[in-house]
Amino acid sequence: MESPPLPRVFFDASVLFAAAVSTTGASRALVILAELGLLRPVVCPQVFDEVERNLQDKAPAALPHFQRLRAALNWEVVADPTPAQVQACMEVIAAKDASILAAAIHACPLCLVTLDAQHFDRPEVRQRAAFPIQMPGELLADIRQVLIQSLAQRIGQP
Repeated sequence: MESPPLPRVFFDASVLFAAAVSTTGASRALVILAELGLLRPVVCPQVFDEVERNLQDKAPAALPHFQRLRAALNWEVVADPTPAQVQACMEVIAAKDASILAAAIHACPLCLVTLDAQHFDRPEVRQRAAFPIQMPGELLADIRQVLIQSLAQRIGQP
C-alpha cells in the first residue's frame, strides 16, 4: 500500500529561527514532525540565508544546531521568486516579506507557517496566498485535531 504524499508546509525564517534557539514550543514541535517524516518542510534559499544571518547576529550558539537540522531534514527547496513575483506581492505585504510570500505562492504548499502575524495576518495577504497562513500553534492544533479524529475512527470511537 502506497503512503499518501506528505503535507508540504512552507516555513518562514521566523519559525526556523525559533526552532533553532529553543528546544520547546510550537516551532520546534513542527520541526520534530518534519524530522519524524510526518510533514515536508518547504523553503526557498532566502529562508535559509535569513535564518543563518539572524542566528549569527542574535544567537550564534544556536547556529550549529540549525546547521545540523538543515543537513538532517528532507527539505524541499524551491527557487527564490523572480523580481516580478516579488513586485506583485509588494502590493499586499511589506517589501521585506514580499519575497517569502511570493516563494510560498509559487510553491503551492498546504500552508505557510510564520511567527510574523503583524505582516502576514492580513486579509489582503491571505487572499493573495489562496492557502492558509498560520502561526505554528495554529498548525499544531489542526494537526492534533486531525490525529484525534483519525485515531478515534480507526479504533471505532465516536
